[in-house]
Amino acid sequence: MEYGSQSANLAGERKEISVLFSDIYRYSALTEKLEATEVACLIDDYFAAVGEAVLKYKHNQDKQVESACVGTAAIAVFGAPLPLENHAWCALQTAMEMCHNLSEVNARRYAASHPEIKIGIGINSDKVIGSHVGRTSMMEFTAIGESVNQGQLIERLSLQYGCQIVIGENTYRSCKDRIWVRQLDSLRLQGKSSPVAIYEVLALRSDSISEHKLQAVEYYDKGRERYLKRQFAIAMGEFATVMEIDSSDKAAAIQLERCQHFLQSPPPDDWDGAWTVTDL
Repeated sequence: MEYGSQSANLAGERKEISVLFSDIYRYSALTEKLEATEVACLIDDYFAAVGEAVLKYKHNQDKQVESACVGTAAIAVFGAPLPLENHAWCALQTAMEMCHNLSEVNARRYAASHPEIKIGIGINSDKVIGSHVGRTSMMEFTAIGESVNQGQLIERLSLQYGCQIVIGENTYRSCKDRIWVRQLDSLRLQGKSSPVAIYEVLALRSDSISEHKLQAVEYYDKGRERYLKRQFAIAMGEFATVMEIDSSDKAAAIQLERCQHFLQSPPPDDWDGAWTVTDL
């Protein structure tokens, strides 16, 4: 991420960006029985899949996309250090390409009897303070702001809800006409007074989506509608139907558990439908 002294003028600017975080689902459990060479192969396969997708946009958008790796987490910032008008759409397309690349990698891994790699991706779009740190001989761009932290939290939520791609409200608003989504939840995150809506990206509008999946989304939406009206017993029936359609739907399982909780301990009269997250 070196740009030399020409980047000094960019220090401290307020920018609109989209930040993408990706990580391996249950990495410790996945690798605990693998040999060192197998772990190295897994990491190489993972970064090849996600890195190829990010590099595609880095090559096409000169100085408008930055990326880094922290452990097994891959991070990409769209719209930095130079502005990128369609940063949310670029981030979302990158996420879709990551998933496509990974499916091809997993097909090869399956043929070689290697364990499947599952990932979670979180995308958040907002304004940040863009700055460069270090001296002019080694300048590195950094994005600072709550939206970056929230992007990382959304990535963790993607793993918790069992979804590949989860996006925040601003990203959804920028891309809603181009994607199939379902609103997963309304959450109150640590340090935030206002609830945050999160959405699962199912597919691009240009792609087809199965009737099976659409049916599950329809029942999930009905369940959320009943849930927000405090009709928890009826909501449970809708979420149970989702589980009948897809027994692996972790988001529906979370909603079912929450309905059971509120049937036993009803929320206060001023409840706004948001669930407070304390374990991220």
